[in-house]
Amino acid sequence: MSNNESNRQSSSAVVLVLFHNDLRVQDNAALIKAVQLAQQNCSTKSETAKDDSTDGRLILVYAPSLATDIRQTKWHNAYQFDAMGAARQRFLDESLADLDHSVQQLGNRLLYLQSSDEDSNKDSAAQLFELIEQNKVTDICASYTADYAQNQAYKALQDKYASINWHYQATATLFADMPTTELPKSFTQFRKKVEATHNLLAAKDDLTVCSAPDQLPALPERLLNSDEYMFNAQIFAEDSQGEPNFEGGETIALKHLNQYFDSEAPSTYKITRNALDTWTHSTKFSPWLANGSLSVKMLLNRLRHYEQEVVANDSTYWIWFELLWREYFYWYAVEHQEHLFLFKGITERTTQTSFDQQRLSQWQRGDTPYPIINACMKQLNSTGYMSNRGRQLVASAFIHELGLDWRYGATYFEQQLIDYDVASNWGNWQYLAGVGADPRGCRQFNLTKQTQQHDPEGVFRDKWLS
Repeated sequence: MSNNESNRQSSSAVVLVLFHNDLRVQDNAALIKAVQLAQQNCSTKSETAKDDSTDGRLILVYAPSLATDIRQTKWHNAYQFDAMGAARQRFLDESLADLDHSVQQLGNRLLYLQSSDEDSNKDSAAQLFELIEQNKVTDICASYTADYAQNQAYKALQDKYASINWHYQATATLFADMPTTELPKSFTQFRKKVEATHNLLAAKDDLTVCSAPDQLPALPERLLNSDEYMFNAQIFAEDSQGEPNFEGGETIALKHLNQYFDSEAPSTYKITRNALDTWTHSTKFSPWLANGSLSVKMLLNRLRHYEQEVVANDSTYWIWFELLWREYFYWYAVEHQEHLFLFKGITERTTQTSFDQQRLSQWQRGDTPYPIINACMKQLNSTGYMSNRGRQLVASAFIHELGLDWRYGATYFEQQLIDYDVASNWGNWQYLAGVGADPRGCRQFNLTKQTQQHDPEGVFRDKWLS
């Protein structure tokens, strides 16, 4: 989709890509569209002029604070959002470093617009305005997103620069458009409708993915010899634990994709997926999917090949099942927008919870009366990751045992999780709080029973509480 196509100027195109949760070069339709726009202009002009000044130019931008800076609204102030946790920040920095390396190999650079607390006039929004105006940007390419705050920032940008052509591409989902006429009120209804009309797992052909570009158009001349906005990768120490761990970036994401589907793990996923702390017992794709280092279409294609070439069973189906949950929450966030963050959620229910700083801090530290909860929270604080089962338990305890406002729990997860995804995170918290998509209302887990079932020998608790 683009605006003002008829107003394209005859001068060379300067195309700006706003990266958000699409930090990759493989199967990135927004990046491909940007390259096409620049090259289309270049090929048109080459018939009448041969000098480099007619070449289309490309600016690649990542601005982590754009949604806040452009609207001058601290979106999370009401829920006490602190600085991004160390593990999540590291994973993001690694992902950006890998992206920058990839685009350098293709002839460009990643620009990083970091807000400065010392100079409010040079926040990320001001820097972006400067880039757009000084370089006479003609087109902006971005990915569709379920992130309400980011979409508000895009709208504000479009309003400010009405003459610029905007182009949105689908990069985060399996479906370019919502696969149901209306969004069903429950996941089960959604899954049944999708499997009846869009069963991609059993489809005849693979999903179409786009290859990485062979080369990228260069930066505008004024930026070629400037270091003002260039991304500088931080050097991290090697992890000495010797255990598999998460490292950000498309390169590692594709390596993990190959290793996982070259193993037997997919054939036992449904049996092992509730393990609290074993690398091979769940897919571990979520961090790379969350920031877009990994294409969900490429993941589904590998799953399809595994079923065709190795085995198709309940476990391989369950990976598809979980991908449908991801899809459901994406379209849920698109549908409900700001209601994803409200105390009553998408309902009119009022939960019997409140804010209590002491209990909140105890939960965050892993200092509650519940050892299994404490172990899960210490794992989160240390690694930025927690199993799906662990997340259900700590959220249930947060809401029911501790009686706390679910939004503060969702916000802390946003701060800490390396696989934070706005739709899945807030949608799941609403689901467990009884103000979201669950038709049965709030869900409470029996912590004693869950501990006996998932950590009967206390191995998980001993590891994280010692």
